[in-house]
This record gives sequence, structure tokens and C-alpha cells, in this order.
Amino acid sequence: MSKKITISIIGVTGYTGLELLRILKAHPDIEIAHLISASVKDGDLTQTYPHLAGSTAYALSGASHEQAAVESDVVFLALPHLVSQSIIPSIIGKTKIIDLSGDFRLKDIGEFKKYYGVQHAYAEGLEKFVYGLSELNREAIASASCVANPGCYATAVSLALLPFEGRYARAQVMAVTGSSGSGKSLSEGSHHPVRAHNMKSYKIGTHQHLPEIAQALSVSADRIAMVPTSGPFVRGIFATMFLSAVHGPCAQMDAPALHDHIVRYYTGKTFVRAKSAVSLAEVLGSNFCDISVTRIGENVIIQSVIDNLVKGAAGQAVQNMNLMMGLHEVRGLDILLPLYP
Repeated sequence: MSKKITISIIGVTGYTGLELLRILKAHPDIEIAHLISASVKDGDLTQTYPHLAGSTAYALSGASHEQAAVESDVVFLALPHLVSQSIIPSIIGKTKIIDLSGDFRLKDIGEFKKYYGVQHAYAEGLEKFVYGLSELNREAIASASCVANPGCYATAVSLALLPFEGRYARAQVMAVTGSSGSGKSLSEGSHHPVRAHNMKSYKIGTHQHLPEIAQALSVSADRIAMVPTSGPFVRGIFATMFLSAVHGPCAQMDAPALHDHIVRYYTGKTFVRAKSAVSLAEVLGSNFCDISVTRIGENVIIQSVIDNLVKGAAGQAVQNMNLMMGLHEVRGLDILLPLYP
């Protein structure tokens, strides 16, 4: 395309914001208008993140959110949960918006309060956002002005279970995530001496991605028993799902037939790959989600892996931007080969 798409990132100094910058810097159709941070007010981004030195200067912008919106075709909000809802009212209608927080993912305001613990500050804005699971809502995203980018757990689990939608009674999920999912702020859960040799489950049955998964799958949350777990690595999510009481055509399929079922379901969906077995190392740094399935008697076991910062956040956001701007959804993402080994 001849004219560049201008973008701004609000919250560029977080891990997700930095990943957005890494991907968009290499995107052939993108021009960066504003890089905005609440924690680092001005100067060059390389002063805070020396790993960016030696490339184009990354000047942080003192522009207001409204100015960034007016001067951009697309604004990415890479902010902590509960922050975007205070910013969106001032920029909505001025630009296309992709919000990477959980603020606008859930359509049920009661579910939002239950899982996030507060009343939504801009509830009337919820209906303006399309849920940005690209492989599920491609057409709606393409015509949307506002997209709520999915959570990392929700992406890994939903993509694995969508081919089996309505064909099981219950899904039990064990999902292990890397420390980058906790963000850059220091906490006991992400502190390296504790994390590096440890595994610990948290928010069992109460994680905010649980109702998001249920919403994407059109099932009640009580059909999904999810155990989020912190793993001793930096990037990635490794999810294992056990399906009980599988029924319909899938009930009679052996493992090869179930594999073929996944392949057919995701035909034309570049970033979902059906494999005989999954490995976290085979997706890190990329926008791929790898899925495998096996069967032991009546038990169907599905596994999926993603890079939580790419397919689980920034990569999927760029995939959504491509769709919103009329580009092929792989544009600027197909160059992200997995970082192997």
C-alpha cells in the first residue's frame, strides 16, 4: 500500500507495549506517530531500555491521549487492567482502538464486577467493542472501530477448545504461564528467586480469563475448571485440557481423526497449527498457536502452546489491526519465525 498507517502506543514501556513496538517497527505498512508512557514521561526510550539502542531513535511523546488519537489511524492501549476504561471515553470515535487490557472483553457487566472486583467505569462502552479473537471473529473485527484484544490464557484455551464446541460436558484445564505474564512491576509471584525453581497455582476458579473463555465458547463458566499456574520460565503458555463426556461425531473419532478435525476447523487460519505434539520452544517469539490432541479410552486430551506476549497479546493485536485496516491478517507477522532453540 502507498500510504502508511499511523499508529500510537499508549503504555509503550510495559512488556506488552515493548512487544508491540518490536513487531510494528518491522511492519512494512506502519508509521509510528506517538509512543506514550505514564511511568516514563519524556526522553528517548533507549534510556530506559538500552536493548533498543543502535536503531531508530524512540522518542517518547508528551502528546495527550486525545492528540494521539486524532493524529493516528489506530491507537493501541497496552495498559494494566482497569486503566483503559478511564481513557477510552476521551478517544473513542476519534480513531480505531485496540485495547489489550481486560476492560472491554466481557459483555456481561455483572461478570466484570465479579471477576475484576470493581464496577466498570464506562459500562456504556462495552457494546462498542468487538472481542478480538481473530480466528473466531474475523469478519466482525474487519468492520470494527474498537477491538478488545483477548487475554493470553483465553487465547490458548479458547483456540484449543473451539473445534470441540458443544461436543463435551466439561473441560478441565491446567495452564502454565511464564513470568512475563505478570508484567514488569515487581511482585512476590514474579520475583526471580521464587519463580525460577518453582510452580504455583493461583486464582483457581476465579481467574478473570475464565468468563472470557466461557463467553468465546458460548458455554457457562461452570463447564470449565481452570487451574492457572506460574511456571519457571519467562515467555509462553502451555495449556492441557481434559474433555469429559465427549459426544457427537467426535465421540467416535480416534486420535488421528481428531487431529484431522482440528486441521479442517482451522483451514485458512494461518497462525493455528495442528501438530502431533506441542512444544513451547516451537512457538516462542511467533504469532503461532500450536494444538495437539490425543485419546486414551474415553478421555480426549488437548494441548496448546502460545507465546503469551505475541499471540497472547501484541501479535494478536497486530493481527487485529491488519484486519481492521483491510490488510491481510498475516502482514508484518509472517516474518516472526519462532526463536528456536
